[in-house]
Amino acid sequence: MTGHAASPTMLVVDPSAETWAVVMEQAKLRGISVITAPDPHVALAMIDMAMPDMLMTDLFLPNQGGLMLIRDIRTRSAHTVIIASGESEDGATILDIVRAGAGDYLKKPMLAEELGLALDRALRQLPSTIERVSGIEQVDYRLVLGTNPDHVEACVSWLIQQTALALTETQRLHLRTTLIELIVNAVEHGSLEILYQEKHEALSTDQFETLIAERRRHPRFAKRRVVVEASYEKDRRRLRYTITDEGKGFAWTRFVTTAEQPCDSRQANGRGVFLAKAFFPDLTYNERGTKVRFSVPLP
Repeated sequence: MTGHAASPTMLVVDPSAETWAVVMEQAKLRGISVITAPDPHVALAMIDMAMPDMLMTDLFLPNQGGLMLIRDIRTRSAHTVIIASGESEDGATILDIVRAGAGDYLKKPMLAEELGLALDRALRQLPSTIERVSGIEQVDYRLVLGTNPDHVEACVSWLIQQTALALTETQRLHLRTTLIELIVNAVEHGSLEILYQEKHEALSTDQFETLIAERRRHPRFAKRRVVVEASYEKDRRRLRYTITDEGKGFAWTRFVTTAEQPCDSRQANGRGVFLAKAFFPDLTYNERGTKVRFSVPLP
């Protein structure tokens, strides 16, 4: 189900605006969308949100070296194509870069021709979309999550890498927000049966982590699981997501409203469901409110 969008996205991490200009010129010729970050801290945040197909980073960056950034990126994604750049010609340094996960290295100052060839190589390394593979009509993923809400964001990042790289950047951002919201709701309010008022009071007294820990240890809740299913449906040109929990359910109809009927601002979980519904209008729950599903059209 992996694959890149019609216009691949590349994140350029470099403090030099001059480098940005050179890269943008060559990227534009190849239909690559470019986003930029001045340092690793900003880059990591952008990677989690934008899920770029390609990364180009300088080795000598403020706050954190480019080598460490490459290692961090590679642990988050096996698919991102990484190009490193720098002034070093030391063989040991270049070997470290390759071992960390970079697929190419460019000596600065970069020549336009060399950069163009590196971008061509990077494009050839991007995974093909599932739509281009003949004979596959549907691909399914099934994730089973425990009761720790701290694990949700990492699971969502992995799931998007596996299923949603063919979506536009905006679609991926909406999908990430929606999946995190719905899965956290399934864990906290479904599996652990934490009411909104309980969560609000625990947060206001800095006791929410304690509340989570207590519920997770309770025999009634400890073995509950949340199941997240994702399907690529080729004939309908869409991705389909389903989240199911083992809780008691909730009165979901008062939260799944239309854009003309904003939800109660005092209900934080209601705002999340409302936002998810705004992003994906076909979102719906089963009668009990223990299963939610929605689809994402492919571009």
